[in-house]
Amino acid sequence: MSRESRREMPRGKAAALLVLLTLSLFYLLAPPVWMLISSLSPDLELHARPPHWVPTAPTLGHYATLLQLPGADPAELASNPQITAFPRSFLNSLVIATSTVLIATIFGAVSAYSLARFVRPRIRKWVLLGLLASRMVPVAAIIIPIYFALQVIGLLNTLTGLVIVYTGLLLPFVIWILEGYYRDFPRELEEAAALDGCSPVGTFFRVVLPLSKNGLFAAGAFVFISVWSDFIVGLTLTTSGEAWPLSVALAQALNPITEPSWGLLNSAGLVAALVPAILAFVFRGAVMRGMLSGAVKG
Repeated sequence: MSRESRREMPRGKAAALLVLLTLSLFYLLAPPVWMLISSLSPDLELHARPPHWVPTAPTLGHYATLLQLPGADPAELASNPQITAFPRSFLNSLVIATSTVLIATIFGAVSAYSLARFVRPRIRKWVLLGLLASRMVPVAAIIIPIYFALQVIGLLNTLTGLVIVYTGLLLPFVIWILEGYYRDFPRELEEAAALDGCSPVGTFFRVVLPLSKNGLFAAGAFVFISVWSDFIVGLTLTTSGEAWPLSVALAQALNPITEPSWGLLNSAGLVAALVPAILAFVFRGAVMRGMLSGAVKG
């Protein structure tokens, strides 16, 4: 190989990498950018041919209608009646996701720590495999028995019922994530706390739990995003707008008979996507440290 071709190789790789990066960015950013453009465009511009890639008369009217603020368009709300459930559904999803995160991380942390410290390795391995196997069963295969169980106990179409179901579905993952974290947790800190007179329970709540916030953030972020983006469980276990999570409310707004307001739906989709995106941005450092904790022993 000549000296010139050896010099050309890095340029070719750099050009290929640049093309790949450009295509990846376009693939990732094109949908949210188009959602933003559509949410700021009047309906007339959205139906224009050729399409307007930049709105000539940008408006926040879709957001005012979506959140039912002053300036909302009553005609648009009348033609999209399901969208009136958006504010309540947004709050429902926030309550369901936050409650599930708190319950799943608390019970998951206690269970994972108990497995890591008080169960023999051979038994622990089978317990973890059992937890993982339980989550390999498709949700669609168990959602009907769950439906009838909630119906019997009177929790169908309630936020409490959804929180219980989501907690049961995601708790095995939380235990799996945190067990590896606690297995590599420094035992010296626990021994020092025991010498100071702490019981095992006191050691966990006073020493281990405060120092494991990165692992808890990672597990909590996984639970929150899973609950926030779920559709099949919420659709099956809710029957009215009072308990609809956000994903179900958005699906119900897609009217198969009359064409919906695409600007309104894109506004709703953008607002729904902003919550996990903001959380991921704010807590990205803690989540990454939690995900990598225990991967390399120091």
